[in-house]
Amino acid sequence: MTLVMAACAVCQGRAFQSVYPSTIPDTGSEAWQYFGSSRTRAGHLAIVRCARCGLMMTNPQDDPVTLVAAYGRDADTVYDLEYDNRRRAARRHLALVTKYRVTSARILDVGCATGAFVSAAHDAGWRATGLDASEPMILRARIRCPGAVFHVGTLDDVEFPSEAFDVITLWDVLEHVYSPLEALVRLREWLTPGGWLCLSVPNAGSVTARLMGRHWVLLLREHLWYFCPKTLSRLLSLAGFVVVETRPKLVQFSLANICRRVGQYRGLVPTLSRRLSRLPGCARLRLQFPIGEIDVVARAR
Repeated sequence: MTLVMAACAVCQGRAFQSVYPSTIPDTGSEAWQYFGSSRTRAGHLAIVRCARCGLMMTNPQDDPVTLVAAYGRDADTVYDLEYDNRRRAARRHLALVTKYRVTSARILDVGCATGAFVSAAHDAGWRATGLDASEPMILRARIRCPGAVFHVGTLDDVEFPSEAFDVITLWDVLEHVYSPLEALVRLREWLTPGGWLCLSVPNAGSVTARLMGRHWVLLLREHLWYFCPKTLSRLLSLAGFVVVETRPKLVQFSLANICRRVGQYRGLVPTLSRRLSRLPGCARLRLQFPIGEIDVVARAR
């Protein structure tokens, strides 16, 4: 495991202002423990702000080799405990996509996990393809949606022809990508002229993020970039996209899932939360609330 100093993903600047110090006492510990819904620990490395463009980011970051290893080994069994809620979220995201692309066509979901969105798109008549770095997750996705096409790997591992897709989606993915601009440029090549890119990311400028400050629940080791509408719009423009819509995103989780996430931290309250997550009925009680994320729709120029 290696930590590296990174340049700003938007302007390539290398002058930063400290925002939040690291909450990880042993940065030499195995990084995978802090990744995914099944993480055994929660915390973040040092978070800074670019002095030139204002992008908030993790710095230093885990290097690409560490990231690939962490996501490639990720079976994340806890992830599927919320599959019904993820299906509901997938249908809401699909409604956003069809607002701009009415006719079902070719769609690629990057970071598809166990296939909730791909399955929803396939059921609605789309020619759906999913891509994820985790082979265990892709195996579950193929069982759930045998009619779709799934690939194991990162964006660097796969090759698609130019103009292979009419829509590409990245739900809660871009903040995990080591080189966001390179990734977006690559995706732009796979889109048809005027094709659509739909994504969601943590919004560092959201009311939730500002109110919670250093306690914002999306401050995680696995999140490398904390965009706001301004910095994300600039990044997308550099990659050849024009932002068409930005909207706040609501998440829905069971009480059991919320308690499990709180339990990933240290202390008395997390310990009590872990116990509460096992109580009968917690998995059936669902809560919907803002967590400080945004959905974004952009069109290829």
